[in-house]
Amino acid sequence: MARRTSEELAGNPLSLVYIAGNLPDAEAVEKRLTEMGVDYALSLEPFTTLSLMGGEYTGLFVYVPTAQHRFCREMLERHGLTDTVELESSESLERPHGA
Repeated sequence: MARRTSEELAGNPLSLVYIAGNLPDAEAVEKRLTEMGVDYALSLEPFTTLSLMGGEYTGLFVYVPTAQHRFCREMLERHGLTDTVELESSESLERPHGA
């Protein structure tokens, strides 16, 4: 179990669990999810920040099966990866057939 393509996860509803804005965070999230045996999909997507610098950036959006969202989010936060997305916020970004 690990990173999958959207085709491999077709039919499984996915929810956004994490937005990585830099390479170290992206690598850490992938490492944790892989160690836990969680299937996940990745997508490079634009996002905006509310910081003083503001602007639009490209981030790595990490999607997990909706049924595992809470477990994954809590585990990532326990490991210091705090740019998680709550399930309620993620529902509008849910991918019915993969990321």
